[in-house]
Amino acid sequence: MKRSILVDIVLRPIIVTLAVVLFRMKVVNWRHFPKGGLILAGNHISNWDPPFIAAAVPRGVHFMAKSSLFKTRTLSWFMHKLGAFPINRRSTVNSGALNKAIELVNQGQAVIIFPEGTRSRDGKMLPAKAGVGYIAHATGAPVLPFFLKGMDDPKSTLLFKSRFQVTFGQIITPGELEAIHRQGGAKKSAEFILEKVKEINIETKKGKERERE
Repeated sequence: MKRSILVDIVLRPIIVTLAVVLFRMKVVNWRHFPKGGLILAGNHISNWDPPFIAAAVPRGVHFMAKSSLFKTRTLSWFMHKLGAFPINRRSTVNSGALNKAIELVNQGQAVIIFPEGTRSRDGKMLPAKAGVGYIAHATGAPVLPFFLKGMDDPKSTLLFKSRFQVTFGQIITPGELEAIHRQGGAKKSAEFILEKVKEINIETKKGKERERE
């Protein structure tokens, strides 16, 4: 089932408005969006993450969602129209979800992947799983790392104590990833991608410190 173009025409403007007005979302380095197949990889801190990343990206995106959201025919139809496809988090091998992600990227689509495999309960980065490295190797697509902040505490944002922020890093080229893959396979590639995600957060903190000086 294909993602609906109506999501971009009707739903996306609503989400963007909510993000800006209610959560004062800030998008940093929004200009780095190549055409064609693309993997967007970042930290995962909340169930709010996918729609707000989608709001920050100026093109249609697809993303994995837990299989329980596809249980009924109506809900499954709706999730597919949003661009979601199911992943069974209880399974150690999700070949179906991985193959779907590869298929979409090879079709020239943008797919959101969380290298940690699941959301962090305390905001601390979890170890990388091999999935994103496997997808990157199979597709030869560039990876755009991002770092999320604030989505795990929307109440603070509504009280003006914080804000939602999506910060994009520099594109990781297929050549870089293939060199890493030759050294240690998909797992090593995934760890490299997650390190780039962490670097975004480190550089953001350094930038704030320089502003205070």
